[in-house]
Amino acid sequence: MCITPAHAPVQASWMEKTSKVCNFQELFATQVDSSRHTGNKAVDSTGYGRMTDFCQYVFSPAVRDNHVIVGGHSLWFKSFFQMFLPFTIKHVSKEKKIVNGGVVTFELMKASTQYGDKYMIDPESIKVVYGGF
Repeated sequence: MCITPAHAPVQASWMEKTSKVCNFQELFATQVDSSRHTGNKAVDSTGYGRMTDFCQYVFSPAVRDNHVIVGGHSLWFKSFFQMFLPFTIKHVSKEKKIVNGGVVTFELMKASTQYGDKYMIDPESIKVVYGGF
């Protein structure tokens, strides 16, 4: 269940509101784009469908740069690696989740075929920046 309503701005928690580190509410208002946040998942949606939707978005005209920074749950990323790394490739990302706070980079590729667009992660491009799997 989402605590942030669809397309609504992220609200600072009571802890963030009292923080001396920075003005979290201003940071969220100016740095977080919630336009693609649609709230709770539809009952008939699937993980594969949501991952494919994400890939389509990455290669859409809405993304004006060839670099995308994504935060999310480690289990989602593990599933993403399992789905889009070549089947024959053995890689730790298919077996283990990214550690809490971990950061990895990789290159997502797209091929347009007669059966529609297909996506793949270049296994050689996966690099641990912080933490690891």
